[in-house]
Amino acid sequence: MSAKYKSRLLSHLSHESYTPARIGDVAKDLNIPVDQIEEFTTAVRGYAEQGLVELGQSGHVTLPSLGNIADAAKGQQKTVSGTFRKNQRGFGFVEPTQKFREGSVFIPADAVGDALTGDTVRAKVFRDRKPDGSFGFAGEIVEVVDRKKSSYSGTLTKRGQLWVMLPDGKQITNPIVIRDAESTKAREGDKVVVELLIYPEGNDLGEGVITKVLGEAGRPDVETQAVIAAFDLPGEFDPEHVQQAREASADFDAQIAEWKEKGSSVLKGGRLDLTEDFIITIDPPDAKDYDDAISIKRTDSIDGGGWEVGVHIADVAHFIPLNSPLDVQAKDRANSVYLPRHVIPMLPEVLSNGICSLQEGVPRFCKSAFMTYDKYGKVRSEGCAQTLIRSSKRLTYLEAQALIDGDLNEARRHAKTPPKYTDQLLETLREFNMCAKAIQARRDREGMIVLDLPECVLVYDERGHVVDAEREDDAFTHKLIEMFMVEANEVLARLFENMNVPLLRRVHPEPVPGDSDTLRKVAMVAGFRIPKSPTREELQGLLKATAGSSAARAVHFAVLRTMSQAEYSPALVGHFALASKAYAHFTSPIRRYADLTVHRALAEYLKATDNGRKRPRSEGDWKRLGMDLMRTNGCLPEDQLEQIGKAATLREKNAESAERSLRSFLVLQLLEGHIGESYKGVVTGISNRGIFVQIDKYLADGFIKSEDLPGDTTRGNVTPFWKVDARTGALVDIRSGRSFNFGDSVMVKIVQVDLAKRQMECVLGDDAARAAGKGKQVFDGKGKLQGGFGEGGGIGARPAGAGFGSGGWDKETGKWRGSTGDQKRSQRSKSRDKGKNHRRDK
Repeated sequence: MSAKYKSRLLSHLSHESYTPARIGDVAKDLNIPVDQIEEFTTAVRGYAEQGLVELGQSGHVTLPSLGNIADAAKGQQKTVSGTFRKNQRGFGFVEPTQKFREGSVFIPADAVGDALTGDTVRAKVFRDRKPDGSFGFAGEIVEVVDRKKSSYSGTLTKRGQLWVMLPDGKQITNPIVIRDAESTKAREGDKVVVELLIYPEGNDLGEGVITKVLGEAGRPDVETQAVIAAFDLPGEFDPEHVQQAREASADFDAQIAEWKEKGSSVLKGGRLDLTEDFIITIDPPDAKDYDDAISIKRTDSIDGGGWEVGVHIADVAHFIPLNSPLDVQAKDRANSVYLPRHVIPMLPEVLSNGICSLQEGVPRFCKSAFMTYDKYGKVRSEGCAQTLIRSSKRLTYLEAQALIDGDLNEARRHAKTPPKYTDQLLETLREFNMCAKAIQARRDREGMIVLDLPECVLVYDERGHVVDAEREDDAFTHKLIEMFMVEANEVLARLFENMNVPLLRRVHPEPVPGDSDTLRKVAMVAGFRIPKSPTREELQGLLKATAGSSAARAVHFAVLRTMSQAEYSPALVGHFALASKAYAHFTSPIRRYADLTVHRALAEYLKATDNGRKRPRSEGDWKRLGMDLMRTNGCLPEDQLEQIGKAATLREKNAESAERSLRSFLVLQLLEGHIGESYKGVVTGISNRGIFVQIDKYLADGFIKSEDLPGDTTRGNVTPFWKVDARTGALVDIRSGRSFNFGDSVMVKIVQVDLAKRQMECVLGDDAARAAGKGKQVFDGKGKLQGGFGEGGGIGARPAGAGFGSGGWDKETGKWRGSTGDQKRSQRSKSRDKGKNHRRDK
């Protein structure tokens, strides 16, 4: 059964805007090509047989209903499994593993138990009477199947006689009681890692023991280690992994010594010797692991002339046998993690910065993709081989750009190796530039989506504190390398698709119709109309039509949010944003395990074809070769690739979250010293509670509450009443008509920063534009707040029962007003019994 439609179909059916439709209409909504309608129909019927969707007697397609679970007969399954998401006010939602038409299951606060955000849980589902008299569904968590995490980082402090840790992040909002603080020699104000022994439940505090004392909270190195612990990122490699890497390095040195003595005839597997070819690398100035290199030659073998391009990627698979200890470790890590000023590599540095790094002037094993292009950037032929290369020159992005522009003095400013610029180098860069622009133009014609979103580079002092931020350079050489890497990735994806061999791909499905609602509103405000289910070309046209206008940034943000996230999967789904029908990651095996699986599959193909010299001639030959390859160890079956892909996608998201968390902390730590100062920003989100803003210079996110937004001060200073306009998506003062919308430029003043929660509260920076009576006192230079934040910290005052609930610190006794430790065990069954009648109709 085809899996390529599954994700998009289920996302479309689960969207709140979806109304039941027949298969043909659903196919039309999803822009399924006419020649794939039959395949799509077969797939939908297969999903129905699996119970993933339902086909009504009228042929309408829907998701199953939670009613099937709630109304199940006695003795049948009445629970769903899924991921729990907890609100700070105590209630939460379970996102079922299987999608249902009603979406997430609401869990009342008294039915949450000790589940935390991210936990995998099992919840009993029942019908629930809503305040308006209608019925919906709610649930009660009956089991925590798997904890997302059991250890947390935070700051140690003392309240009265009780030691507690104030956790970082938003997953646990109450303090955690620490019984063993004195025995660890931790001091108040230290950042610590705590293992939970008793999980918080309702107003009852959790309890834990300190497993690691990291040091003084606020120090960048300490906060880095706290993030590593909080996100369960890997630490140092075990000795056996390092030893395996050293043995691989020694073996490689022996092979190179033999090659130097006897020549290319001793290279195993018919490896091509390209050490005399002119090959270069272009990387950031601080790069250490150079995993890709490029070469180019002019060719007259096609009408009008063209280019022969080689993309050479470090042959990591050659050094790491499948299922070896280092392979198992790399598979678990899935990717390198790039934190501010700190890298956690997927492979030991003896490999990643050593024999797998394509350093200037030294021989290195590679797997290479070769493409021949015509003058229009169209691929005319392609192939692959395992090679031996020697990089002729290492360049930085700005250095290469300056050489292309003919500014040798500027190039020398950015050089990291001796600035010797030969005529051959300069001519090679010019050819790269022309070829890359031809490829870019072709991809643009094919509908590639290009977003122009701001990026900044943080500037640090010697201790690691952020002191400034600069805009990232816009040198075309970044795009130049990107173009060639994307092209090489496509070569590998097409190769295995031609043989019907499963491959771990980088898939990016088309947006589902409901996800374009915000974009349609933003486009309408900008004076454009787009359909419910826009094509790639229509999105591209909107981006081009608004380029350079005041609406451009809002449109680019909205297009980004419309598109789904890319992920790893063997499904035959292309890459929507790149306008690619077949796409896989091949070009970074040093830092991505998904690429390593592609390299292993390629190694099997090259072994079967005499290093690519004996390619199949007919379609039948290609298919027969594919059948042979699927019996090899390096070409993994689809179910294994699916498991690896899911794990790699989760690891990737976790790494991105960790990087975002630490980056946010470091930036907000800087801005904490600028309370009361104003900055240019842009509105990035709208809700009835207020507007989300991002400070332009630092790309730091903040929030302005609706009660702090000024109405129209020219009309009697009437207190504004803010409401989201369903038509435009703007937050509108219905009394004056003043509005704020996605992408609006604003001046914001920083009011408060909560480092632990990575939150920043702002107000509009133009006091003269504020409504009468809404002038809000801000923190002075010492951080003293005159209003706005509740005592417990965080953005906004805490309502009763939210976060700390009815408990709290008694300032006179120094004790927690609530239960701790053993007290809550005796209360659990009673409190659960009391909650059994929460708006329930059994």
